[in-house]
Amino acid sequence: MVKKKLAVLLSAVMMTSMLAACGNSGSQQETGGSTNDDTSAAEESTEADGESAGAGEESAASGEEVTLKVFDAHAYGLDEYAEMVEAFEKDHPGVTIEVQHAANDSNTLLQSRVNSGDIPDVFDVESGTSAKMYYEYAYDWTDDTDVTSLFNEDALETGRDEDGRIKSLPWTYENMGILYNKDCFEQAGITELPTTIDELEEACKKLEAAGITAFAMPAKESWVLGQLATHFMMDKSLDAEGTANALKSGEKQFADLPNWNNLFKMLDLAIAYGPDKPLEIDWETSENMLANGEAAMIHMGDWCQSTLDSFNADANLGFLPCPVGSSADDCTLLSSCNWTYLVNKDSENLELAKEYLTYILTSEMGQYWMCDGVGAVPGVKTDREVAGKLANDAKTYIADGKTNGWIHTIAPTSYSDVCGPYLQAYMTGDMSAEEVTQGFQEFWTAQ
Repeated sequence: MVKKKLAVLLSAVMMTSMLAACGNSGSQQETGGSTNDDTSAAEESTEADGESAGAGEESAASGEEVTLKVFDAHAYGLDEYAEMVEAFEKDHPGVTIEVQHAANDSNTLLQSRVNSGDIPDVFDVESGTSAKMYYEYAYDWTDDTDVTSLFNEDALETGRDEDGRIKSLPWTYENMGILYNKDCFEQAGITELPTTIDELEEACKKLEAAGITAFAMPAKESWVLGQLATHFMMDKSLDAEGTANALKSGEKQFADLPNWNNLFKMLDLAIAYGPDKPLEIDWETSENMLANGEAAMIHMGDWCQSTLDSFNADANLGFLPCPVGSSADDCTLLSSCNWTYLVNKDSENLELAKEYLTYILTSEMGQYWMCDGVGAVPGVKTDREVAGKLANDAKTYIADGKTNGWIHTIAPTSYSDVCGPYLQAYMTGDMSAEEVTQGFQEFWTAQ
């Protein structure tokens, strides 16, 4: 029954994804240099970041024009990224940085390029399972201690292969849970954050009574639902890796996880107290609704700070650790250095590619992009203040030891692509909770 329903569902999802990929030009952009008029940050960083033009100077001296191909699986901090590219190109005459920003279907787009032999010189993927798929193409940074020593050790660990070699470099620390609009909560008379699934339901009722949409769950995005589910898998005594390994080995069964059934209660709340057609809500729509007070809660992470700011820079937002059980101790805010960057070891411009990656992750201009543009804490060692309100809010939970790691990045390959649609099917009434649970179990133990 599960497989039959899933086959039909996946066909529909794949068709929808293809149509979305064709029609969503806003999230897949080609960038070469910057057209942003505000170049003050770029000008300030020119001296600090231009001490060594390296391969760029060599190309200019020989009269050769060089194009460096970069694949970036983000749509955050794009203005600052463009300034950063402009500054690099200014210091490297003859060099053009060609960037493909691909926030939607990034895995599919990157894999397509790799399969066709068009491997970018620099590219990023989620750390863990996804990154390991590309390590055969990756430059080995292990002996480049002048670069690796610039990063926090825990962040650097996310880029090691099974032999302990450093095959990728970390981007930023990212935190995810429920994002909530504080003003909406205040209007509804909610004075204390809900810490249990029952308290969350009571909060939804108060929000509804105040005429406020409680949830704008971006259920159109299978990856969002896949990430949401990991809160309800987590065994805090094992943390992320231990929980993932126990599920993969069959030591733990989904049906026996203490908080698993509450995932379906959460989805029920999103349906009952959300928009009429939840599967039509994508990530941009949900973030817009949250920032402008049209919805009180979404599930997302602090990586979307710049987009939230673009919708409403004055939005009064914070993190709500995801209530998954009957105790406040069960609440989860998940934190990880999630995205990691690789350099193509066979790049025709290897030294330039290494220099560019080092530049965007460690330089003053790179930190301007990450701390100010994206609003996140970089994986590189830095004392720079982070602009993101959400990242700063998450710091309090991290400091108090109230976070856990990320499961979805170390889950079996294609976890969100396969299991996310199960949860969409539950929300549309095409699969029962039992069928979804069986589907998760079969997927995890078959890997």
